[in-house]
Amino acid sequence: TNEGAAPTFKKGFGYHPLTAWFDHGPDGGGECAALVLRPGNAGSNTAADHVEIIRRALDQAGLGPRPGRRVLVRIDGAGGTKETT
Repeated sequence: TNEGAAPTFKKGFGYHPLTAWFDHGPDGGGECAALVLRPGNAGSNTAADHVEIIRRALDQAGLGPRPGRRVLVRIDGAGGTKETT
């Protein structure tokens, strides 16, 4: 359906999805941990959206708040904002 879709920068109509993936190492594949279908006019560097998708992925992994526990998160250039780190 087109529920929540919006005009895109290319004058189309659709979504600007944001995904998070688990990496199972060289012997395993990847697994989609979280997906958000944002409107087509959503900004690519919206820090709140990136923080939300990271939280959803960590919830999916069962890695809730654990002080001192480190998790490697890789984000493309659009997610590299001070608010995300």
